[in-house]
Amino acid sequence: MNEKRSVDQFARDVAITKYGLPPSLHVPIAAREVQDIITYIGSARKILSSGPPIRALFIEPYLIPQKDSLPIWELEESAILHHDRQVWVHVDYSGYRRSYLNGLGEKLDKGFVLDHVMNRRVARLKGFSYLRIVPISREANSSSGGLCEKWAVEYHSSSHMRQVNKDSPARIQYADLSDLVKMLNLKTGGSLQDPVNEAQYLVEERPSTSWPKR
Repeated sequence: MNEKRSVDQFARDVAITKYGLPPSLHVPIAAREVQDIITYIGSARKILSSGPPIRALFIEPYLIPQKDSLPIWELEESAILHHDRQVWVHVDYSGYRRSYLNGLGEKLDKGFVLDHVMNRRVARLKGFSYLRIVPISREANSSSGGLCEKWAVEYHSSSHMRQVNKDSPARIQYADLSDLVKMLNLKTGGSLQDPVNEAQYLVEERPSTSWPKR
């Protein structure tokens, strides 16, 4: 098994130029195939549900970026972003909850559910077969499944975006700010996505308060 991490340069460029996120916040959430997970994301330490196709894997990421000075790292919830024990599942796999609980040997906290960070309908439209799942509160899960995800499905269903996604060289996708907010267990719903807009400060450097030297 390949233990050396490669970089999907196209996906990385999208995270930097389109999402405006620094390398410390490049959090993989989707991959086209199992081999792409192994090439770009992490080692498959255990197959939690075999196939074909493989339905669930326990992944140990190759790289956990060093934390920088962004405010987001002050949140206790940020530990989930680059967690060293991750579960990835096939987009069509319905038994992901059982695989997650058996694979990690952990119980979900009361009021929490497992959520695919990328909406499964969107993933199918974009050609991603494997998604990362994380525990989030029922409230955050309900709010993230509202207007914005419906808009995303409609957007990627258009003939233009179907062709764009078909032609895309990306083998994986990193989280955008709305994905990060959901993983942090914040509500993301509403047509204006106020929580996402308000969370922008979490990924921006604080202005320096030191006086310039004379």
